[in-house]
Amino acid sequence: MHNLPKPILGEITALTISTPDLEKSLAFYKKLGFSELFRADWPFPWIQVTDGVLLIMLRKDPKPYLALTYYAKEVEAVVKDLEKKGIKFEQKAKKTDQVKRYLFKSPDGLNISLVGVIQGFSQPPGPGMLQMDQQDYFKPEKYVNKTAGLFGELAHPVADLEKSIAFWQKLGFKAVSKFTAPYPWSILSDGLSVVGLHQTTNFDYPAITYFASDMQTKIGALKKGGLKNFTEQGPANIVITTPEEQHINLFSLGGGDAGAESKKKEITVNIVETERLLLKEITPGILDEVFNTLTDSEIIAFLGLNSKEELATEKYKWQGGYTTCRTSMKQFLLCLKGSGKIIGKGGFHNWYAEHSRAEVGYALTDETAKNKGYMKEALKAMITYGFEQMRLNRIEAYVGSANEPSLRLMKAYGFTKEGVLRSHFYKNGKLEDSVCFSLLKHEYDAMKGSW
Repeated sequence: MHNLPKPILGEITALTISTPDLEKSLAFYKKLGFSELFRADWPFPWIQVTDGVLLIMLRKDPKPYLALTYYAKEVEAVVKDLEKKGIKFEQKAKKTDQVKRYLFKSPDGLNISLVGVIQGFSQPPGPGMLQMDQQDYFKPEKYVNKTAGLFGELAHPVADLEKSIAFWQKLGFKAVSKFTAPYPWSILSDGLSVVGLHQTTNFDYPAITYFASDMQTKIGALKKGGLKNFTEQGPANIVITTPEEQHINLFSLGGGDAGAESKKKEITVNIVETERLLLKEITPGILDEVFNTLTDSEIIAFLGLNSKEELATEKYKWQGGYTTCRTSMKQFLLCLKGSGKIIGKGGFHNWYAEHSRAEVGYALTDETAKNKGYMKEALKAMITYGFEQMRLNRIEAYVGSANEPSLRLMKAYGFTKEGVLRSHFYKNGKLEDSVCFSLLKHEYDAMKGSW
């Protein structure tokens, strides 16, 4: 679970979707696990539907339209606050309007509307993906919507990720994750809505996105039930064009094994605990169990990977053998306490037990976790583990000569600079130098009390 902000746009959120045929649209959403809540003919014909997590307002209108809508008790106050932040409204309510409506757009054209609270409306109880434990993602019996899976995001293509994030932050949203592969993208939430910003040309429309570990089974059931107007993107991924000319993604969690029923097994790992982190130990034996027993989607979740490409890389390393007759490894997944979110990794490779030495390495994979001291906290725990549990006498580190954050970490923990290895590694297609550092057991013993 994530530490989500308190929404400032309103108390209830929904997607407003126009439709030329309310009953046809209602029948479509019922097939996806939704049920009808309310309907009325004033000020125009509409039907409100929900799947227990997502609220959709179907509005009769022949012109295709989608908006992220908020219902606010003090809507005029919200509008004034947004205008102070530089938000420009394309449509504003009149004093004589019984229902106050305001409309503005994101920099990339997504409609966002604010409406005065309507009596009888309420926020679905959920929980959504961000309110669930990650381990429950692979337990379909815990999904609120048994037909479509877990509502994940309103996917929104953007031209410039950083500019878009800055805009959504004005609306009270927080980036809960941020990645660079397979293209720059980020998931943001204000505690009610979840928006995915995707700097890509792979799609050019907003899309309601659902995920499930058993998505292939769900898609198969929908096809048998007469699902039409969809595009295959693999056996467990489809994009549906709705009767309203909108789009719904049904994707397998992690994009992995075509959604056979989750067969995730409990894999026991040792935990190293710090003030804010849990370091989950990963050994060659654990990796054997992971790659031999879990599906691709479960491996991605277990190891905190971000793409199929990263999964392929990890499989290649595993198949090549992490352990040889001379060396081994011991890695850690860096997880935030409370949420369990994986933000990075670190540990020891080139571990020569015979010579009591190993090389330490580390990386933060979540952009939102940087510049918060997490790696300093994790490295201290890894150094302590290396000397006291692995019985090392020497810990080595090889740091790029321009990697200022890592150079500061070496200084903070008393590593000694031993020299420079010229043209030691490739980075962005260019050979770079490495600065060689080391820390010995007796040096650690002398300093650890002052850390």
